[in-house]
Amino acid sequence: MVRIWLVILTACFLLAPTDAEARKVALIIGNSDYANTSHLVNPANDIKLVAASARAAGFDDVTVAPDLAVNEFQKAMRDFRLKAEGAEVAMVYYAGHGIEAQGKNWLIPTDAQLKSDLDLPYEAINLDRLMESVSGAQIRMVILDSCRNNPFGHTWRSGTRAVQTGLAGVEADDVLVIFAAGPGQTAADGTGANSPFATSLAKRLPQPDLPVQLLGGAIRDDVLAATGGQQRPFVSASITGTPVYLVPRPGAANRSAMEELMWKGAVADNSISAFKSYLTEFPSGKYAALANGGIARLTRDPKAPAPTMAAAPVRPAGPQYILSNVRVDCVKLTGRLGLGLPDQLFLRFNTGERFPEGKSEIFSIRKGESWVVDKAFSFDQPVSFQLREFDDIGGSDHIGTVDLGSEPGTFTKTLTGDASDYRVTYTLTVG
Repeated sequence: MVRIWLVILTACFLLAPTDAEARKVALIIGNSDYANTSHLVNPANDIKLVAASARAAGFDDVTVAPDLAVNEFQKAMRDFRLKAEGAEVAMVYYAGHGIEAQGKNWLIPTDAQLKSDLDLPYEAINLDRLMESVSGAQIRMVILDSCRNNPFGHTWRSGTRAVQTGLAGVEADDVLVIFAAGPGQTAADGTGANSPFATSLAKRLPQPDLPVQLLGGAIRDDVLAATGGQQRPFVSASITGTPVYLVPRPGAANRSAMEELMWKGAVADNSISAFKSYLTEFPSGKYAALANGGIARLTRDPKAPAPTMAAAPVRPAGPQYILSNVRVDCVKLTGRLGLGLPDQLFLRFNTGERFPEGKSEIFSIRKGESWVVDKAFSFDQPVSFQLREFDDIGGSDHIGTVDLGSEPGTFTKTLTGDASDYRVTYTLTVG
């Protein structure tokens, strides 16, 4: 029996992503040790808890950044933006002081003095800049445990638009934003080592079969219960309606690989308990009949030889979905910086593939021009792709998503994101 579990553990290592294949990245920031305002106890503890939870949820690149001064904060965002480019999921968690002023949300570095709200652009971090750090990922998450009282506002000039509590809501395309409390409300630090919000986030991130789209709602329910209804987290989400799982039940490919390895382990162990373990995990698996036969055989004769792998049934390969004849027509240009500059386009598939492949390779296009993609793409399942445009700060903007579906034919879709108007024509062949 020991051998089968060695095989299973080996499978876990084989199926885990390597550093070179890191597809989920996280930046965990916690500011506690403020030089010019009140010290916060919980963020130092919260980032440890959330970082451990992120790793358990399959994030293979987790950066923990405690007590950031303004220059360090900016560098952390800039470095993370490079990691997030092309990632499957990019998540930023921030715990610390955060305020709303001048109609914007600001995160407070540990060295901020903020003698006036006019100092905010120089000493604080505009939330928009933090949002940009995840802009290159397919799924973008920004989680803010920073809805606390404004510790500086009482010294500012009269008439300032700063509010004394909480953060303002945001509207952001293709980003899931979860606030620890609703607009204008404050978040509790709690009575333990961690805030109720961080405790729930750490619990929910690695929860199997919980779509990202429902993560905020699950956290809200937890925090409402933990605070007796006094704190209600707020969710701003404008992301795909297709369920996205951080920790799904193993997908078809991984399940198939796991089944092969577990069956090999059962055959190697050649015991009733090993075959039963296989059947518990794969009751209708392709080796189920052989496993049941092995149990019956060993019940009659405990020393009977193990079955051979050659006896396994062979299943036919599934269909191939071939995308070809992709043509992108520019009807209306984004018009970067208002200068009439061309858009710089690329395609990103939900499989992680992008075209052109190199990050420095793009296709420039102006109004009335067309981009004919001189490549066909083959997949073993229905996929989708995004048409994206490089922006002027090093990230990329989402123009629109095309879901290929499974029906063959030639189709035309209109994409109107990022103040653009593009017509995309393509052919899908299923064979």
